[in-house]
Amino acid sequence: MNLRPGARALALLLLSSAACGGPLTPSPIEGEPVCPDFEIGATHAPMRGSLRFPVTLTVLDGKKPITRTTLTGRRSQDDPASRVLLADEDAEYELEWAQCENQRAPRARTLARDTKDTAEYACGSATVYKTDKLVTRKGDAASRTVHFAAPPKSECWESELPAAEPPPALPAVPDQPQPDASAAEPEAATDAGAADAGAAPVDAGAPRDAGAGAPRDGGAGGAATPPRAGAADAGAIPQGS
Repeated sequence: MNLRPGARALALLLLSSAACGGPLTPSPIEGEPVCPDFEIGATHAPMRGSLRFPVTLTVLDGKKPITRTTLTGRRSQDDPASRVLLADEDAEYELEWAQCENQRAPRARTLARDTKDTAEYACGSATVYKTDKLVTRKGDAASRTVHFAAPPKSECWESELPAAEPPPALPAVPDQPQPDASAAEPEAATDAGAADAGAAPVDAGAPRDAGAGAPRDGGAGGAATPPRAGAADAGAIPQGS
């Protein structure tokens, strides 16, 4: 089987580590950032989530590198944690965290699972930003758990689509002034007074109409009363006296 020079060196490194120590076992890396999938372009092309600047983890036994891996972030919380191979033995390792100088280009979501990212991505010069100690104990899997160290640049690739514009705000409706009760009461009182003043002449005129008709009809329906007999003869001199 033909191997690339880098892969051949890594295989030899793993074989030598297995020969010197116990069997290599996958050890999880906890706390790796989650970079969800996103879309780009006018066609909304689906892309795989990842860190813009990947992180490399190198495990050293003294000055000798034991293993190295490149971390690009998990695509969701449900994705399994990344792992490194460590021997199941009592040992003390140095963890060297470095960040790549080159951005990792966005990759299509339809990328086959067996595509090797390391063969297509060149990290460039990785700058070490933190070192940790890892003490393992034989038979204790928890002691081989590696905790991710956050890099200086922790941003993920995100959608480049323009944000949707918010709907226009509705015009504000001005407050309607409430009627003034104190101003309405005097006006009502003025109207009531005017009505009472107009009714008074009608009531005062009723007795005058009744009195004016009494001499004419004397209570007999308006016909003139004839003079009484003998009233005109009271002062007349009887003839033949």
